[in-house]
Amino acid sequence: MTDELAELLATKQPKPRGKGKPLAKGYDPRRWMKGAPKKPKDKKKAEEILLSLIWDVLSEEITNPNTGEQIDRFRAMIRSMTTSRQSADKQAILDRIAGKVMQGVDVTSGGEQITSPYAALTDAELLERIAKLTNAKQE
Repeated sequence: MTDELAELLATKQPKPRGKGKPLAKGYDPRRWMKGAPKKPKDKKKAEEILLSLIWDVLSEEITNPNTGEQIDRFRAMIRSMTTSRQSADKQAILDRIAGKVMQGVDVTSGGEQITSPYAALTDAELLERIAKLTNAKQE
C-alpha cells in the first residue's frame, strides 16, 4: 500500500446520514415489506440472454483428446453421457427423448382404500355438523 493511499484512507470520513426517525418495531409504513425482487423485471429478456449464452457455449468447437476430431461441446456432452458408467446420465437422456414414464402413487392405507367419515354425508348434514361445531366453540 502506498503512503498516498494510506493517507487518503485515514482521512476519509463516513458519509453523513440524515437525522431521521428510526423504523418502529412491527408495522412501519416506511418499511419495504416485499424485499428485494426475486426475478428480473424483464424475465423474458433475461431468459433469452441466458439461452443464447448456453447455446454459444454448447456450440463451441473443441478437439476430442482421444481421436483428435473437431466436435462441438453439445455433441461431446451427449457422447460422454451415453458412454458414462453412471446410470443417471443414461436415464436423463431417455427422459428427454421418450418423456418421463408415469409413476403411480398408492393412496391407500396398507392396501385398503382410505375412507372419510364425512364422505357419506349429504351437504345438509355437513352444514348441520359445521353449525354445531361453530356454536359449541362460541359458547
